[in-house]
Amino acid sequence: MGILGVGAYSCGDMTAFQLVQTLYWLSLSTWFGGVLFVAVAAPIIFRTVREWNPILPTVLSVNLENQHASLLAGAIVGNILRTLSTIALGCAGILLVMVVSQWLLMDRSTGNVLHGILRSVFFVGAVVLTVYDRQVTWPKVWKYREEYIAHADEPEVANPAKDQFDRYHRESMWLMFAVLVLLSLMIVFSNMVSVAKLVIRG
Repeated sequence: MGILGVGAYSCGDMTAFQLVQTLYWLSLSTWFGGVLFVAVAAPIIFRTVREWNPILPTVLSVNLENQHASLLAGAIVGNILRTLSTIALGCAGILLVMVVSQWLLMDRSTGNVLHGILRSVFFVGAVVLTVYDRQVTWPKVWKYREEYIAHADEPEVANPAKDQFDRYHRESMWLMFAVLVLLSLMIVFSNMVSVAKLVIRG
């Protein structure tokens, strides 16, 4: 009994593949949309808060009189980023399962395999940068922000803390834009995924 040819798609495999693709796109689009939202919203939040020039009653240092708007905007963006990182890691967990499932179900043509490798590489890169930002960079941003506020009347402590805060805040923003690029590339290379066909034996 030999192989006669390639037949239709397996009904079970097709159903599973459609479910995988649906969850894949939901997770990827949610992650991408969240990062894009913060990238667009963060500068607007800073600009809008500075225009209103609020006074924070809990910040008493005279050396921070002109910094209230930046501190408030930074706190808003920081809280948004914390929520985004939680959502991103949840999406990454779902995407990991879906990417593995794609490899199990998809047709192993040259184009599919190449695109699958690229998607996997971009996915791993986005996850690594997201975890690094959450676990390494952002804690330093918040640490130096708090140190700067707490020692605002001590320039020898406050100024280096402010410099470190600015440095790690810029690093966090660059990491976010890098993740955005990697997710964009995942989207670009996700258009060529097809389920494997049944091989009819006779």
